[in-house]
Amino acid sequence: MLDRNLYEALMLPISRERLEAYREEGSDDLETLANYFWNMELSEALYPILQAFEVSLRNSIHSALSAHFENSSWFDHPGLLLEWQAEAIVSAKRTLDEHKRTHEPGRIVAELHFGFWHSMFNRPYEELLWHANQASLLRAVFPYMPRTIRTRKVIWSRIDRIRRLRNRVFHYEPIWKKQDLDDQVILIHELLAMISPPLEAIIALSERFSGVYQGGPRNSHAKLFQLMDLPGE
Repeated sequence: MLDRNLYEALMLPISRERLEAYREEGSDDLETLANYFWNMELSEALYPILQAFEVSLRNSIHSALSAHFENSSWFDHPGLLLEWQAEAIVSAKRTLDEHKRTHEPGRIVAELHFGFWHSMFNRPYEELLWHANQASLLRAVFPYMPRTIRTRKVIWSRIDRIRRLRNRVFHYEPIWKKQDLDDQVILIHELLAMISPPLEAIIALSERFSGVYQGGPRNSHAKLFQLMDLPGE
């Protein structure tokens, strides 16, 4: 069978273990492949909103803390960062050195991974940053967030959900069977809008996720039929 030959041909570049993660009970090889490539389409469709949120979050935190410490190199403030975070700053500066770039704060900020920014809402920063001055720094980072949910704990929890999804997407892991995937995408849009309504509106205009998600693996299935020159369903 052509579909079995294709499945076997893809075992080497993809691996049997990874492909089998996309097999549903009772499904054949072609349906399993369709799920795999549908997952790829979903991840592709999520890239714009994930990128927009990550970039806007780090820049909003950077702007707020630069103003708070009256220094755009706030991350060098003695005793502010945890040890592993300080090491991340050192690593970022080392990377800039390797590319013969100066240690401009904006460049250092751009080198830090998403986990660093999520960790800025960890419990140790409750009193140090976010709870002080009637949560003025939280308001600076999320200027459009309703006051009723504007707490470090709520923000940490919501960003953590996004972080876990983001890591699965960026590490090419399955997301196709997540029951709350559409809810998580709505959450990202909501948090982005709480930082920058204009940016969220622009991303929403070109949003492909809903169509890809609700269409299921049918599009990928049809492409596989076309590739193998099989009659459609």
